[in-house]
Amino acid sequence: MEKLKIILCGTNETELDGYAAICRGICEKADVPADLLLYANSSDLLFDMNDHSFSASVGIFIVDPENGFETAPAAVRKAGYDGLLFYLSHSSSPAHYRQAFDVGSLNFVQKGTDHKELSRFYDVFNQALQSVKQLKRQYLAVSNVGEYRNIKIEDIYYFETARNHMIRVVYKGGSFEFISTLQKLEESFCDYGFVRVHRSYLVSVDSIHRVETDILTLNNESTIPVSRNNAATLKAAILYR
Repeated sequence: MEKLKIILCGTNETELDGYAAICRGICEKADVPADLLLYANSSDLLFDMNDHSFSASVGIFIVDPENGFETAPAAVRKAGYDGLLFYLSHSSSPAHYRQAFDVGSLNFVQKGTDHKELSRFYDVFNQALQSVKQLKRQYLAVSNVGEYRNIKIEDIYYFETARNHMIRVVYKGGSFEFISTLQKLEESFCDYGFVRVHRSYLVSVDSIHRVETDILTLNNESTIPVSRNNAATLKAAILYR
C-alpha cells in the first residue's frame, strides 16, 4: 500500500507535534503507512499548493481555521482537493462552523488534552482513516512533472515498465507515465485482481478477453506477452477471480 499523506495545519507547533504523534500511532495500529506534513503558517501551505500534484496526493487534510489559516480550506478545495478534510481548533466561532459546512468538512473537533476531547479526535481521525482506505481501493492517484491523474482501479487494463525507470498505466480513456516499480505495484494491487504475467507487465484479470499459449488479448484489443514463469500464476488468478 502506498503511503497515505496527511496534512495538519495550525500555528501552535507544540499542538501540531502532539496531534501528529497521535495520528502516527493510529496509523501504525491500523497498519497504514503514512507521511505527515505539518504547516505552521499558511504561506508555506499556499506555496506547496501551486504544485498541481498536491491535491491528488493528499489523503486527509486537518486544519485549524484560526491565525492565518482562515482561507486555507476554501483554497485547497479551489485547487482541486476533493478528499477528506476536517477542522481541529479551539475556536467556537459560528463563522468557522459555517465555513466548515461550506467546504464539506467531515467534522469540527475541539482541541484539548482531557479524555473527552482526545477521545473525540481519535474517533473522527479513525473515521477519516477508514473512509480514505475505502477511497484508495477505488482510485489510483499518480503524478509526474506537474501533471496528475486520479484513475479508477476498475478502469485500468495494465501496467508496464517504460523508459527511464517509469511505469506506464493504460486505462479506459488513455495512458499515463509515473515513477514507481512493477514490484511495488504488484504488492499494492494483488488484492484488486491484478496479476504479473511478464517481467514487464502487470495485468487486470478482469480486462482479459482471450488467453493463448504465450499471449493475452485484452478488452481494449491490446496484446500482452505471457512468460513461461508466470503462466501458472496467471492460470490460478483466472480460475479464482
